[in-house]
Amino acid sequence: MQKFLITLLLLPITSYAQPGRTILMSPHIKTLQLKVDGDDEKMPVIKLNSSEQLQISFDDLTHEYRRYTYKIQHCDFEGNPSTDLFESDYVNAVSDSEVIDQYEPSQNTTVLYTHYSFSLPNAQMRPLLSGNYLLTISTEDEEGNEVPVVKTYFGVVDQKVVIRPECTTNTDVDWNSKHQQLSMQVDASALTLRDAVKEIKTLVMQNRRFDNAAFNPSPTAVNGNTIIWEHTKQLLFKAGNEYRKMEIVSTRYPGMHGDNIRWFDPYYHYTLLQDTPRKNYLYDEDQNGLYLTRCAEGGNADTEADYVIAHFSLSTLPDMDKNFYVNGRWSYDNFSSEYKMTYNHDSEAYEADILLKLGYYNYQYLYTTHTEPHIGHTQYTEGNFYQTENEYEILVYHCPTGGRYWQLVGVVTPIYKE
Repeated sequence: MQKFLITLLLLPITSYAQPGRTILMSPHIKTLQLKVDGDDEKMPVIKLNSSEQLQISFDDLTHEYRRYTYKIQHCDFEGNPSTDLFESDYVNAVSDSEVIDQYEPSQNTTVLYTHYSFSLPNAQMRPLLSGNYLLTISTEDEEGNEVPVVKTYFGVVDQKVVIRPECTTNTDVDWNSKHQQLSMQVDASALTLRDAVKEIKTLVMQNRRFDNAAFNPSPTAVNGNTIIWEHTKQLLFKAGNEYRKMEIVSTRYPGMHGDNIRWFDPYYHYTLLQDTPRKNYLYDEDQNGLYLTRCAEGGNADTEADYVIAHFSLSTLPDMDKNFYVNGRWSYDNFSSEYKMTYNHDSEAYEADILLKLGYYNYQYLYTTHTEPHIGHTQYTEGNFYQTENEYEILVYHCPTGGRYWQLVGVVTPIYKE
């Protein structure tokens, strides 16, 4: 029997945990996906009391069946458990946790895995309140103790506010240069507000990234039941560049941006064409960090797509003051060792070898500094160009004075296009 290892990956102390935030706590778990009604591009947020379904799936890198269970817990704005709620307040459930009973072993793959999936809400478990939810997937270790292997967050929204965002490249620090700045108004006329600044909290993300997100930026004005953010420093974002793209759909030939694919037991190795730092804006039809599992000849990617070692390479001079990472939604915005690059003096490039499932991937190169180890930067790898088409996600939360929990009352995803 294969030993089951649990590796705890800790979030930065300053991080929050809103919809999409994910921690994989076992090296056996790969390709966790959260889709809304089968749509890969939507945020993991479903409407309260609607027919929308959140579909959750992942691979366990073994053909041995393992009993996995899942449970949900309502959380506040920061992702902490809503301690003033009873479980029966926020979830209609048959039991505290449910067994994942949909699973299927991989077929004709060199890397054996079992694909697990389930959906929410279902007959056994249904969220009753809007807000943030922590979804925990667990199994038993060799001693029979229940241990979590996945912690991920999703949202349930009860749309009660109107969000009016604007994005400009005429920012407080430059004009048509390296930044994009958001302003927004939240019309909360449908809510009863006593203290808007304390009762309303917001989260603004760029391309679903948490490392550079604006967590509850301070409003600049309140006009009746309309909260206003203008010339807000926290809503000033470095523009970055369009994401790079690569595709691996077969182990027989290289795909988009691929140099070669070869077999070295026990894996196929997919070497990408070497990348270089970008000095100019490069327009491309990217999907802002998206990834899709795919395989050739129209096969079922859930169980027929193989895993390969993808070799990333960024040709640049070494910089001991920076740590370089490969980044995309598929890396869950984690600056962990799995996505960290190391410098190869022979090839004069930063390199990373990452186990990935066949598919289409957006990616970019980020670097962190010793003073800001949890914030990714693009200036020396992708550049920052005002023309970049970025998706912004704005989430609005409300907890009335004396209320017991934070509700998610508004979500919009505007896209900046020049």
